[in-house]
Amino acid sequence: MSLPEPAPRVLPVTSVLYGDSVFLKEALDSLQILFGEIVLFSEPFPFDMTDYYQDEMGASIQRVWLCFAPLQDPSQLTVWKEKCIEIEEILGGDGKRLVNIDPGYLDHGKLVLASCKAAPDKIYLGRGVFAHTCLRYRRGEFHGPEHSFADFIDGRFDVFFHSAKALLRKLLRGQGQ
Repeated sequence: MSLPEPAPRVLPVTSVLYGDSVFLKEALDSLQILFGEIVLFSEPFPFDMTDYYQDEMGASIQRVWLCFAPLQDPSQLTVWKEKCIEIEEILGGDGKRLVNIDPGYLDHGKLVLASCKAAPDKIYLGRGVFAHTCLRYRRGEFHGPEHSFADFIDGRFDVFFHSAKALLRKLLRGQGQ
């Protein structure tokens, strides 16, 4: 019989969508209070596969990825999402979000992001939050599952997530895991 064990620590990751870099800067300050030090920061990627957020953020939306230290407990994903929603509301104006923050984590096999939208492939965690596996890692490569978003499937984030995976390994070695 197997017994429950504590989950291995994971690398906290956030996706931040923004139309104006002023709001990105403000979001970064709040995210560091929540997660800790930003230890890996991606280049901006165009958010060009959908116009879903244009009414809120404008036509030139960018996405950046952030990784934080220290490693954390993945069971906190619901709390992270709730705190990120608070940050979005504080930075928002006129009922619109000026940033969209999706917290999540990277472990050895996947990238999981928190979502408040239900879908057949998402797992309900409680308090209106779902876990969504957006990337899987196997045979040395990241793969966007067919249910993932188009910009995950096209591979544009792969270089960043290979760097994040190397960082995760390094941090785990530092903790003796």
